[in-house]
Amino acid sequence: MQGKDIQIPKDIQIIGFDDNMASRESHPSLTTIHQEAPLRAKTAIKCLEAMRDGAECETEIVLPVELIKRESTGEL
Repeated sequence: MQGKDIQIPKDIQIIGFDDNMASRESHPSLTTIHQEAPLRAKTAIKCLEAMRDGAECETEIVLPVELIKRESTGEL
């Protein structure tokens, strides 16, 4: 939003979800949600294998996440 007279995080706060390298290197750095990719992949594979084998797979899966606060947000 640079050049648009909008100040981050004063006028608008932004939160991303994937905690990738760009979120750390952007200006301002992006507050984001971090989730362990290996755990997400392992959980998906387990569900796919269960479906392949004709077994039930959970319909609601909740994995742990962590808020990584950076410069794109003020007080949360």
